[in-house]
Amino acid sequence: MWSLLPKSNLFRSIFLFLSLSLFANSFLFANEDIFSEVRSSLESRVKKVVLKNGIRLLMMKREGSPTVAVYTKFLVGSSDETPEIAGTAHLLEHMLFKGTKNIGVTNYEKEKIYLDQIRVWGKRLDSYRLQERELIQKGEPVPEKLITDKNVLEGRFKSLLELHRKFVVSNEDSYIYDKNGGTGFNAYTTNDVTNYQILLPSNRLEIWAKLESDRLKDPILREYYTERDVVLEERRMRVENQGMGILREKFLGTAFEKHAYGMPVIGFESNLPFLDIDKTEDFFQKKYRPHNMAIGIVGDVDFSQTEALVRKYFENIPDGESPKPSNVAESYDHETRRVTVKHSSGPMKVMGWLTPAAPHPDRPVLELIDAILSQGETGRLYKRLVLRDKLAQRVSCWTGEPGERYANLFAIYVTNVRGADPDKIESAILEEIESLKKEAVSEEELLKIKNQIVGDYIRGLNSNSKLADVLTYYELVAGDWTEIFDDYSRLDRVTPGDIMRVTQKYFSPRNLTVGDLINSDGEKK
Repeated sequence: MWSLLPKSNLFRSIFLFLSLSLFANSFLFANEDIFSEVRSSLESRVKKVVLKNGIRLLMMKREGSPTVAVYTKFLVGSSDETPEIAGTAHLLEHMLFKGTKNIGVTNYEKEKIYLDQIRVWGKRLDSYRLQERELIQKGEPVPEKLITDKNVLEGRFKSLLELHRKFVVSNEDSYIYDKNGGTGFNAYTTNDVTNYQILLPSNRLEIWAKLESDRLKDPILREYYTERDVVLEERRMRVENQGMGILREKFLGTAFEKHAYGMPVIGFESNLPFLDIDKTEDFFQKKYRPHNMAIGIVGDVDFSQTEALVRKYFENIPDGESPKPSNVAESYDHETRRVTVKHSSGPMKVMGWLTPAAPHPDRPVLELIDAILSQGETGRLYKRLVLRDKLAQRVSCWTGEPGERYANLFAIYVTNVRGADPDKIESAILEEIESLKKEAVSEEELLKIKNQIVGDYIRGLNSNSKLADVLTYYELVAGDWTEIFDDYSRLDRVTPGDIMRVTQKYFSPRNLTVGDLINSDGEKK
């Protein structure tokens, strides 16, 4: 599974659709007439159906091969968690590959006896370990009886897990997909969404419908404690053993003091070993509901047959309460926040300014500021930091860091040249931003940037999978997949004056967070 994968940039995804439709050989922004034709063409090829329980089905017909890409997405991510259960959305992504009452097991009725006992003993063992950790943290002695009881239970629990293994059929769903020509069976979790995907021959779509509806109706948190350890090891590999991982986690935690965007998708080292199975199950029951769900099917698809198939398998899934959006707002006005991390893989610098979530009218302006500063070798920061001053190896911007459902960061990530003064890098970045505040970008440069964005995505994004991913993403995060068109219109209307206004509005020292990764060669990781 490739989890925690960064999503595609919200606005840039627009151009995937535009390029695939009418002007695959053009790098110029369309005028309103052509844009209307693009919109009409795409809307005629996409059919949206809302099932009785609230599931949104998006189908797009594309000829070329007798296959379909199917993306099942949920408006569920780490931003729906509290610090106590941080990492639950990502752990659930792992758990939903463990099977159901019908898949992944030889005999569920016999297995259930062991599952029930594993749940009881696992929770008790967690309780012992938490008590021991708390006493050690307080500097208090750990009672001998607690240590003895914990050690005895650990031995019994390990034996119980081994006995349970005889009922488990590992990766049975993956095996079924493989036998039916499926590829790319995978998933990812972000701050905003969780996604499950598969590419199938179009005449095997019912295999997907049976497996995925069963996964939602009768999931079994099989091998929960084993998989929890797997996720903890994944965290060590992806975060703790990588300077960039530690820097990003500390940087976001500093930038978001109140909002859940400050928590890592994978969870904290302190709470991951104790994620409670009952709370994980409760999270699934509350969040994996039809109103939080969109299915995208793109390729050789028959609209009426596919709709009937999806209704047959998914429409009887019961819905629940509508999600309550986070009402915790991060401050735009504060002293510059700073965090420093030492790691042998350094050095790096990251700077971020809080910006509003879509559909705020300033979002497309920020997208273009991103491109002006970091678009390839013509980006202003690349020319300044890499080519001229030779302070950096690479530089990139990211609007929507770490998510796009709520107010987020415009972030600049820099890989420093070893030995370069981080203060000089920061000063150079601020100087380039100041120039955007004071000097209007020329119409020619702005048009060039817009056309570069279009060209990059024409060349790089052309697959059923990308389309299914973006369709479902827009449907859930933006509220409707047709927001793609509004995004395009807004971006096309951005002027040099907008660039100056928005830069002045958000890029202030009182809205800034800075993170530095300092090289620590010779120090123990």
